[in-house]
Amino acid sequence: MGGAERLPGDPPSPTSTGSAQGHDRQPAGRSAVENRVHARSPRRNSHASVPRATRDYVGMGLADLPSRPTPGRIVFPHHPEGRMTRSSGLGPRCLSASAVFLLSLVRAAVGAAQTPDSVRGRVVSTSDASPVPAVRVLVGGAAQGTVTDNKGEYRLELPPGARTLVFRTIGYKTLDVAIGGRAVIDVSLEPAPLTLQERVVMGYTTQQRRDVSDASAGVTGDQVHGTQVATLEEALRGRVAGVEISASGEPGRPAQVIIRGQNFLTNPGPLYVVDGMYLTENPNLDADDIESIEVLKDASAAAQYGAQAANGVVVIRTRRGRGDTRVELHSYYGYQQIPRRVPMMNTTEWAAIARQAYQNAGDSVISGAAIPPPISTDWQDAVFTTGAIQDHGVTVSGGTAGASYLISGGYLQQDGAIIQTGFHRYNFRINSQLQRGRLTLGENMALSSTRRQFLDGFPLIDVVRFPPAIPVRDSTTSSGFAFGSDAVPTFGTNPVGELMMQDNWGRSNQVIGTTYAELQLLPSLRYRFNLGGNLEAYTQQNFIHLGQLRFRDPLLPARLTSTQDERSSLLVENLVTFDRSFGSAHRLNAVAGYTEQRQTLDHLLAYREGFTDEDLQVIDAGQRSNLGNGGSRFENALRALLVRANYAYRDRYLFTGSLRRDASSRFGPGNRYGTFGAASVGWIMSQEPFYPSIPVLGRNVDYLKLRVSHGVLGNQDIGDYRFSAPIAQGLNYLFGSNVVAGGATQLTLANPNIRWQSNRETNIGVDLGLFQSRLTVTMDYYVSTSDGLLVQAPIPPSLGVPEFPVVNAGTIRNTGFELAATHRLERGDFQLNTSLTLTTTRNRVLHLGNGGQPIFDGPFGVARTAENSPIGTFWVLQTDGIFQSAAEVQASAQPDAKPGDVRYVDRNGDGQINLDDRYAAGSAIPDVTGGLFLDGHYRRFDFTVNLRGSAGGKIFNVARYWTDRMDDISNFRQGLSPWSPTNPSTTTPRAVIGPQGASNANPLSDRWIESGSFLRIQNVALGYRLPAAVGRWLGVADAEPRIFVNVQNLYTFTDFSNWDPETLGFGDPLARGIDDGAIYPNPRTVTFGLDFRL
Repeated sequence: MGGAERLPGDPPSPTSTGSAQGHDRQPAGRSAVENRVHARSPRRNSHASVPRATRDYVGMGLADLPSRPTPGRIVFPHHPEGRMTRSSGLGPRCLSASAVFLLSLVRAAVGAAQTPDSVRGRVVSTSDASPVPAVRVLVGGAAQGTVTDNKGEYRLELPPGARTLVFRTIGYKTLDVAIGGRAVIDVSLEPAPLTLQERVVMGYTTQQRRDVSDASAGVTGDQVHGTQVATLEEALRGRVAGVEISASGEPGRPAQVIIRGQNFLTNPGPLYVVDGMYLTENPNLDADDIESIEVLKDASAAAQYGAQAANGVVVIRTRRGRGDTRVELHSYYGYQQIPRRVPMMNTTEWAAIARQAYQNAGDSVISGAAIPPPISTDWQDAVFTTGAIQDHGVTVSGGTAGASYLISGGYLQQDGAIIQTGFHRYNFRINSQLQRGRLTLGENMALSSTRRQFLDGFPLIDVVRFPPAIPVRDSTTSSGFAFGSDAVPTFGTNPVGELMMQDNWGRSNQVIGTTYAELQLLPSLRYRFNLGGNLEAYTQQNFIHLGQLRFRDPLLPARLTSTQDERSSLLVENLVTFDRSFGSAHRLNAVAGYTEQRQTLDHLLAYREGFTDEDLQVIDAGQRSNLGNGGSRFENALRALLVRANYAYRDRYLFTGSLRRDASSRFGPGNRYGTFGAASVGWIMSQEPFYPSIPVLGRNVDYLKLRVSHGVLGNQDIGDYRFSAPIAQGLNYLFGSNVVAGGATQLTLANPNIRWQSNRETNIGVDLGLFQSRLTVTMDYYVSTSDGLLVQAPIPPSLGVPEFPVVNAGTIRNTGFELAATHRLERGDFQLNTSLTLTTTRNRVLHLGNGGQPIFDGPFGVARTAENSPIGTFWVLQTDGIFQSAAEVQASAQPDAKPGDVRYVDRNGDGQINLDDRYAAGSAIPDVTGGLFLDGHYRRFDFTVNLRGSAGGKIFNVARYWTDRMDDISNFRQGLSPWSPTNPSTTTPRAVIGPQGASNANPLSDRWIESGSFLRIQNVALGYRLPAAVGRWLGVADAEPRIFVNVQNLYTFTDFSNWDPETLGFGDPLARGIDDGAIYPNPRTVTFGLDFRL
């Protein structure tokens, strides 16, 4: 890799092997005279000009000569024709000097001939002799290298002393080849699974996959690029076992990533490490900039990151420049649409049921239902739209023996599939490195500017709830939108008006970067200094125009809420890495260091009402009669000492150990420090001499590794200043009806005893390679227990503090099984890679503080977190069909019910139906998740098919709660048939408007809980690489442009009745699986594009 960045654990560079190769010391085995002659000797490109006798002296030093030459003779002791002597007629001293001079000259010439200035060649596959592109061709023991082009060809400049080339790429076995003075080296690579050969980034170190004894999984840059996604989480969905990714379809909105179940009652998201910089939120990266993603799943893998790694770690390495200058371009256009519709009634169908509801209640039928208007609005068609998407990018990269660079830029425009939503992103990246002797300097810098127009509120509830008898617009209203009347009353909001009358946008300008300096202290010892930074300026505005959108609501003034956040994070690391092999039996890689990170958030907020000119949406344009201003500043710091070591004995016995001591400012002085450690062992059983003799295994399983790990991680995710009693200022105290003075109040109770939450995890794993490693299988079973959960404890309102204090209370346990399998098939020109992932997860709350009192989600109170049950279990009444007669009613615990009402189960047998009869009706946590990925190519064609699925999870459907209750005249789902004496076999209760119906229909019950299981065709792509002649016709020789078509979210098989079964519960980790109408369905995206390299 031409000057590419080396992480700790990468092979040392040729100039980093100590001072013996510098200018101040003589190379071993040479005299001073020999060195001087060697330095002046001309280089040769082959042995052709060197006599045969001298060619036999390659690699022979003066120590090979007789210590006391015979006077007058020059001795050639190793000549193939025997011991030659030649009379010179010169004296002994002169002959000795002549011999030294001659042999020095021979050695210099031959040594130079052994190392040509450059080397070129072609790389093909052993299976079908087809060229292998994108092979990394490296100088052995150096950072210099290049990559093969589309024809499998390469050319590489060689530094002095280069002896070997290393050929490495995904899906093939790594090959080391001696240069041997050759200027042309063609090689054939043998196919092999990625899981065994590729070097992976394991945080502060790199290792070969076969040497890893932790639980981790990786995704390559090629796998990310091939999916044509806007965010990297979309590319990860289903590819990594044990990682659950639920993504909203809202443009620019980050996905929710949960690794190995939810360990905490607060933020479940992982730590992101991008080129060494720590980020607690998903970075806004261009997917084309990614070289590799490694997910560290167990405690042993993540322990090196200490307090921030309790939810797992996602390590992202961006691309580097290598070899000759290369220009890469990609571009695609497409469109997005919501693929599903909830079938709703038209006006005539709606009016028929509305008449029943009024008649059953004994009320007069509204005129809009008695005589339906000639209007039938499809609110889904009015809100859903076709959004355009386009993405364009260019990358320029290259490198020489001592320097490399990569510069990229891109633009993404994504118009939403719902009106008034969209996302724009500009991104720029520069990665460079300079190597001079033992010192390497480099930086990785990414800049992005984004603007997101987003949803606010619950507009999708009204998309299905609003009656079809109401038009979209009404010129007689203040807003210009219709919202109902006495003829068609409604409790909902016009969803088109709600979206059009709000201007909600957020703008972010962000810089994420790291700079580093690495010094080779000894051949096996390096020092590295890292300085990282993350700076973001975020502005958000929510402007609501003057107008009325709900029936009988007052006319509200125009209002603006503006917020500004400035976030900064600074990371400093000092690392020392030791990497050495001791003979052929021992290999040790260790890193120790000190790290410190400081984060700051400055927050400003302003609110105004009453805008005379609504086009002037700035704070100063609002009236000052009703205003609000606020500001705050938050700071925290984290320091740590760390050590991590990887040891391998005879390539079969593996050990990894990590120890880290963290200090966090988020805890009081007495609990600030925490020590966390982990260890793992691995045994590559297939390397044992006795292994081939084992029946079945020895013949069929050519690679078998057993792994065990255990470790403890810490969590500090409680916010800042929670151990103290923060004071809020700028408050006014009222005495009577007058404002007397401003003042301050205590926000919460202090708790100096809060301490680190700990997460203990044990992992047992097996790695298999079968059928000459064409099939690889990885299996893991884990048990993860979180103690001392950091939660907010409820306190009486009479204490006068607005926020609950944080306490350590409770224990959560997650157990799971993970399976990942990869198969490689090659038949002539056809190649197919098949990957399968399966994950099972079991979550249980073992203990809660506060006397074991359960915790409910905030908005609805339907998701309950309690002891001996999963987080967010749905806690509802149980239903048992519909009452068919008065006799059934009298025999029940619902004496006020009527035939046609919902029958609820008296689970505790006390003769009445109330909240004490609620039961656990499942949770959003799926039993099984998985993915199936097919990636292949045939000659110039390539294709991808990705499937994802989930089974066992439940969803509380809030939208159906509003449409199917039958106690108001919101719109109804198509095919809904209310109970009546002539229609007794239905599962829908009788329609009754008003309190009579509400008392029976309102309770939160299992009527609204549905299966969240699904199987989704996530991605289908087809590409074709055009012949080189097309590139020449375009004026770009040998470019071979690739054209492609890509379809995401092609089809979803599910019984869920709403738009999308992937519900999130954003903002409340305890409310997962509640489809509250604020969840943006995942759109179907169709794109057409072109990419090529120059």
